[in-house]
Amino acid sequence: MGREAKALGRMLLDGLRRPRADVVVSATSPPCLLLVATLVATWHRAKSVHWVMDLYPEIAVALGEIRQGLLAKCLGLAMGWAYRRASAVVALDEDMADRLRRYGVRPEIIGVWVFAPVIAQTQRATAQPTAPWTWIYSGNLGRAHEWETLLAAQAILEQRRAEIRLLFQGGGPARPAAEARAAELGLRQCEWTGYVDEAELPDALRRGQVLMVTQLPTAQGLLWPSKLGLLLGLPRPILWVGPVDGAIARTLRALPDSGVFAPGQAAEVASWLLELQARAKAERRPAIDPAQQRTAALASWQHLLEQCV
Repeated sequence: MGREAKALGRMLLDGLRRPRADVVVSATSPPCLLLVATLVATWHRAKSVHWVMDLYPEIAVALGEIRQGLLAKCLGLAMGWAYRRASAVVALDEDMADRLRRYGVRPEIIGVWVFAPVIAQTQRATAQPTAPWTWIYSGNLGRAHEWETLLAAQAILEQRRAEIRLLFQGGGPARPAAEARAAELGLRQCEWTGYVDEAELPDALRRGQVLMVTQLPTAQGLLWPSKLGLLLGLPRPILWVGPVDGAIARTLRALPDSGVFAPGQAAEVASWLLELQARAKAERRPAIDPAQQRTAALASWQHLLEQCV
């Protein structure tokens, strides 16, 4: 926390010294950046616009980084004050917006988008699934991600002698514990690799038959899995293991061949994967056009900032 506090202090001094701005836009890293942005905006008599990526202190409490006590309560009160001072607060989905409404604000909802270079890489990707039949978890395996259900499902598949491989490509703070658990289960068809270079990522993902995103229920509405934006633009089924009553689950249920399961439903996940394998179907039409999504999101941001000015 000391490093984040120093960063906030430097950003505050830098912001106060800057020429006057009409609008101060803040994201959420480092934690509680909104408090600094609010002070800077007040100093310059500017509008404050907060773009919420993670909710603090709620996400820190949910993940056990700080205790639910006096510190969390004080931070919550301070963030509530800053939210209400903002001219606009932007959430990433309806779950996050619902959390923010508890502070007495009316958030705008603008979804995330994939950057233009990544869109170009996705459009150029042509890789096809490779043997063995593989389901892929790609990217960060962090404290907010669910992984025990994935390993338990793979154990069931191996007990049934299914020729299905579970591939983790990436890293993150939860990876050592996940690798240790995989070893305890004696998994033989579970592989671990490092992060894939961004330029190669779309092709690397297309080599799997199923792509997955996970989230602990305690993190619902507190953050949005950024990897999902890319996966929605790829022609592969998506597996979601996380809250089944939220905005992400509703979106994925509307897609063909996607699976939505709660943590602990390992048997159901295994059965779903076996059914997909039996149908021998990996290709599907992408759920979204990333270029259209990017254009729409940027237009929404332009309209929002024009209103503030």
